[in-house]
Amino acid sequence: MSMSGIRQRRQASNEDISLARGEAPPLTASQWARVQAEWITARVDLQRGYGQRVDLRTVLMKLALYSLLIYSAYLLFCESCKDEYYTLASALIDGFSDAATGARGSVSGAAIVLVLATWIFTVLYMRRRADVYLVDFETYKHADVGGDPRNTAGRPVHYERFLAESRLAKHLDGSPCFTDRSMEPSVALRPAYSSQHHAALVTPQEKILRTSCIGETSIFPPSIFREEVGQDGAEAERVSLSMRGAREEAELMMFNAVEQLLEKTKTRPCDVGILVVNCSLFCPTPSLSAMLVNKFHFREDILTYNLGGMGCSASVIAVDLARRLLNSPEQRNSLALVVSTENITQNWYRGNDRSMLLSNCLFRCGAAAMLLSNKGRDARRARFKLLHVVRTHMGKDDDCYKAVFQMEDDEGIRGVRLSKMIMQIAGDALKANITTLGPLTLPISEQLIFFFNLFARRAVRGKLPLPGPLRRSVAKLAVPLVQLPFISSLVGYKPEAAPADGEKKSEEAASSKAASSEDKKPAPPLAKELPPYVPDFSKAFHWICVHTGGRAVIDAIEKNLALPPHYLEPSRLSLLRYGNVSSASIWYELELVAKYGNTCGAQREGGAPPPPSGERRLMKGDRIWQIAFGSGFKCNSAVWQCMRNH
Repeated sequence: MSMSGIRQRRQASNEDISLARGEAPPLTASQWARVQAEWITARVDLQRGYGQRVDLRTVLMKLALYSLLIYSAYLLFCESCKDEYYTLASALIDGFSDAATGARGSVSGAAIVLVLATWIFTVLYMRRRADVYLVDFETYKHADVGGDPRNTAGRPVHYERFLAESRLAKHLDGSPCFTDRSMEPSVALRPAYSSQHHAALVTPQEKILRTSCIGETSIFPPSIFREEVGQDGAEAERVSLSMRGAREEAELMMFNAVEQLLEKTKTRPCDVGILVVNCSLFCPTPSLSAMLVNKFHFREDILTYNLGGMGCSASVIAVDLARRLLNSPEQRNSLALVVSTENITQNWYRGNDRSMLLSNCLFRCGAAAMLLSNKGRDARRARFKLLHVVRTHMGKDDDCYKAVFQMEDDEGIRGVRLSKMIMQIAGDALKANITTLGPLTLPISEQLIFFFNLFARRAVRGKLPLPGPLRRSVAKLAVPLVQLPFISSLVGYKPEAAPADGEKKSEEAASSKAASSEDKKPAPPLAKELPPYVPDFSKAFHWICVHTGGRAVIDAIEKNLALPPHYLEPSRLSLLRYGNVSSASIWYELELVAKYGNTCGAQREGGAPPPPSGERRLMKGDRIWQIAFGSGFKCNSAVWQCMRNH
């Protein structure tokens, strides 16, 4: 089913709800889940993937070039064409003589063929895209958790202090920011998360903290965690949570990351030709990119870009922008500096809306700086090479557009509201994104199984575009054929003797029931057991870095992509140590991959180890998939190839 079909079903369901209630409320999470269509790839996403992989104009020009070269070789070296060879040599000599004297001459057919081949070769050379290398990158890590000794900005988010600061927080008029409903113990905490310092009842914010899988080594800016907890809350908001405090946070994080990256790569500021900075919620004037230019004295003709409002996937967007600039003829032999950060100071929600309070408990401070290059000589020192960037934007759907929304609550306090449907929306965006990414990265064997599976599912359900009697006959024949060992391996059919999970069984029964009622006829028994084939992405990528949006996000991607448990341990370890650092999170994860390989699970309690004798480090030739979600709603992917062993 195409995305337009899915959208029509959602709109129809929304209209039914509106007619029943006399209003037009947004869909709830359960309503959204009920109108979900099964995953059959959208044609436009699939075409987009193959379109990026194959450029027909380039293919035709290469075929013409090869044909002309073969023909010219035939004219020059064929035994029966020696006379033409001598004629060509004579014509070339005459041509040089005529060019020198300004006289008019003539050339042979072979000379014309060579001229055409030279022209096509020149066009192809000019059309080629320069390789983009990631020379190196640097993340801001506090000195207390293994960072540079100069990285002393920020305060560890100890749960006790976080709650104490929340209780003392006041508005400018002196009234408490958080009501008793938000701060008083009212929700039972499971024993696994309780401690000797806490009773069985905890506040809503404390419950989120203790179940978020974020450790107490993650940091907040000093503007929020003041040196003296007893400082007057209203005065603290006026002085600290101001434009000045937000600028200080940005400087403390970005300046150190950029400075250490330039030192590590031995790059002078005057060598950088492009600067791209992304920060979603803080867009001051002058911009953050201007702040960096002022600090490091970049050259006057540097191209600067400041991206705002892009959410947690903005780092991939910034890298894509830098890639496009480095591919342009005007930026040959250039360096691009990309800086990804987020700002908490002015965006710490001071109200009591539950959907907005969630961001207070998940987001933390962080920044990452990346140095990109299109210089061929930098391939020797680069750590990674950029292979693909795939961007998916779901903003034309209202529910997707409002999934992460900055707004004022009922009391006029600004914050970021997270929709209850965000997990389902993220799942749809992920499916569209990897449908485009699949043709670019998956081995041909996985692509063939995917298409055979799609064909088989339509065949056993009698939905092939055939005349009615023939369609039914094909459906009857397809059911026993799909169960044959050879055919079942081709279509990814793995029948289960007994369902492993009762809940899963009930969900599958409900979905098959809905499908049968929609088709107006009972489905063949095999149709219930032949789900859409999920390609094995572990065959395409050696490492996967998923944005640390939260524990639920990581769990959902691991389940939907059927990944081995240890594959997403870098994401879980990053969430534990640094929290959700927004767009910079995928770089913290890549840093952990470079440091620990696939043994990140051993660095945290309860982590998943690799298979026995399967420990592995990041090696030359490995492919890394970075994937991030952002407001809008967006899902963006970047694929890198490792250039050296780590």
